[in-house]
Amino acid sequence: MKKEMSPDKGASLIGVERTARILGAVAEAETGNLTEISRRTELNEATVLRYLNSLASLGYVERFNTAQYRLGWEIFRLGQRAFSGQVPTDAVLPTMERLMHEFNETVNFATHKDRSVVILEVVESRRAVKKISDVGQSDPWHASALGKALMATMTDSVWREIVASAGLPELTPHTITSMKKMAAEISDIREQGFAVDREEAAEELTCVAAAVPAANGGPSRYALSISFLTHRLTPDRLEHAGAQVKAGAREISAKLP
Repeated sequence: MKKEMSPDKGASLIGVERTARILGAVAEAETGNLTEISRRTELNEATVLRYLNSLASLGYVERFNTAQYRLGWEIFRLGQRAFSGQVPTDAVLPTMERLMHEFNETVNFATHKDRSVVILEVVESRRAVKKISDVGQSDPWHASALGKALMATMTDSVWREIVASAGLPELTPHTITSMKKMAAEISDIREQGFAVDREEAAEELTCVAAAVPAANGGPSRYALSISFLTHRLTPDRLEHAGAQVKAGAREISAKLP
């Protein structure tokens, strides 16, 4: 049965909710065809098609392969504008580019927003085989170096509540899946000043991150990371990367308002 909107909602509000649901379904659907989008939104196909046609005419949705849909360029443009207003580019990019040139690995800058770890800026490695990150993507709190670095700056009660809410799903055989082990991990991060994701989010990928110190000494809003293919990271290079990402985070902090 298709879901009906509450009768006390105005037509405009219903239209906004349907538009949001359809855009979300287009983004998430594996096939992106009308039937799949209708199933995900719990709206009938005639209604979905009407909205898709309107969204396509405005550039928010693109039709391809005759009967499939994907997000359009206008969504990308708006997303870039939304994130560009949050990234202190002049303070961040010189440090990120310096780290990328030193290690020739992808460097990421992230923030925590609405209970998520969100990538705000990426400087990609020039290597043919590298970690690919997208601006706007979310990283897991418990399994990413960025997430763990940010949590280590929070009080124990706050990071524990985040982990309890987000959960500890096993993403690889190396993922930390117990609160006891996470507490030990947070303690180690606080002691050494940087976090390491040891193939915890994706196999063959090791990331090193440090939180950008907050001016008031409180929880950090931002974190900086370098992503390595594991076989390219020796123990000595890991320690050096940790020291450099900590220095980079401090450098960015000094430039922030």
